[in-house]
Amino acid sequence: MKTRAASIPRTERYVPLIREFAARDDLFHDAVARKLGLHITDEKVLRLLGQEAMTAGELVAYTGLTGAAVTALVDRLEKLGYVTRERDSGDRRKVTIRAVSVRLREINRLYKGLHDAMEALLAQYQGAEFAVIVDFLTRTTRILSDQAAKLKTAPRKAKGP
Repeated sequence: MKTRAASIPRTERYVPLIREFAARDDLFHDAVARKLGLHITDEKVLRLLGQEAMTAGELVAYTGLTGAAVTALVDRLEKLGYVTRERDSGDRRKVTIRAVSVRLREINRLYKGLHDAMEALLAQYQGAEFAVIVDFLTRTTRILSDQAAKLKTAPRKAKGP
């Protein structure tokens, strides 16, 4: 016997959930950013950087922001003490952006409650269930990246009347 949930197409069950998830995720990042006096994009770039260093070009490719937007973002974050710029000793034109560790720890403290709650939630899943979650999120991330790239390269539609 089919249950009502089984008769509803998966995307009709999935889409409302993922929309709310995405909205809640954005709202959480916005709350963290506001607490730090940052813009949500600044906070997200800092989270993406983490302990890694990236060139401005890599940040452009990774975020989809324009070069000018990344430059302005890095300028803001450097002025506030969140990142440093390091010139390449071999090629002075190449600049690497690195998050300041002490400032990352400040940000991470704001994530502690979320981290603890997520750790408790994930502990409820058996190994095989968790593997499915990881697989789903990995594939979803790839799909989102691919679709964003397609949108970026697609011609813009003309604006309405």
